[in-house]
Parts: sequence; structure tokens; C-alpha cells
Amino acid sequence: MAWLDAIGDLNWWAVLVATASTFLVGFVFYASGALGKRWAGLVGLTEEEMSSSAGAGPRFAATGVASLLTAILLGALILATGVDGLWEGLLFGAVIGLVFRAGAHVIHNGFAHLPTQLTVIDGVHDVIALAVMGAILGVWQ
Repeated sequence: MAWLDAIGDLNWWAVLVATASTFLVGFVFYASGALGKRWAGLVGLTEEEMSSSAGAGPRFAATGVASLLTAILLGALILATGVDGLWEGLLFGAVIGLVFRAGAHVIHNGFAHLPTQLTVIDGVHDVIALAVMGAILGVWQ
């Protein structure tokens, strides 16, 4: 299994930077402006709830672990498939984000009868986050 063997060859600094990048992308994408407010309304959060730090520690920890695991697997797949450089990494990450992450939103949100706008917002976020992750890992192997 080439992808599993590639985990030992990962540049762990690149994995950590790629992991951290998801927090930056999420902040830019959700924290302010019309998109963040629209997302909050779609999930039923008030502005006060959005700005509250109550329970933030466990949410950020879980997000960090999920992002780290995503960066490890994406990095291993990038190495195993020979993806190289900024543009190849960006495209590979975007495709993985589109198929697996955005695709999961389509499936789960569809059956949960959640608004299509929510699916689009979260799906686009995931495509961008994994594209950035892929670009970092593609360049910094």
C-alpha cells in the first residue's frame, strides 16, 4: 500500500502548517461578513452564540484533530500519487474536497432536509480548505 508507506515520508512541518491553514480558511470563510451571518442563520445560531467562547475548547480541539488526520492522509496520497508542486497540489486537494467532503454534505444535508444554501456554503469551504492544504503539501514535500 503505497499511500500507507508514504506516511513515513511526510514532511511533518508541512503537515502541521497544512493543519493550521484550515483554521485560517475557516476564520476567513465563516467569521465575518455576510457569508458568516448567512451560515449562522441557516444553522440557527444567533450573533451572540457565534461570538461566545462557551464550549469553544472542545470544538477547536476536535477540529484540530480532524484537520491533522486530513493533512496526514492528504499528504500521504499526494506522495503516493506523485502530485508535485503548487498547482497539482491545489487541484488534487480541491478534487478530494469536492468528492469526499462536499459530497458528504450533499448526502447528509439532503437526507436531513437542511437548506441547500448550507450545503453549498459548507461544501465550498471544504473545497477551498483542502485546496489550500493540498497546495501547501504539494509544494513542501
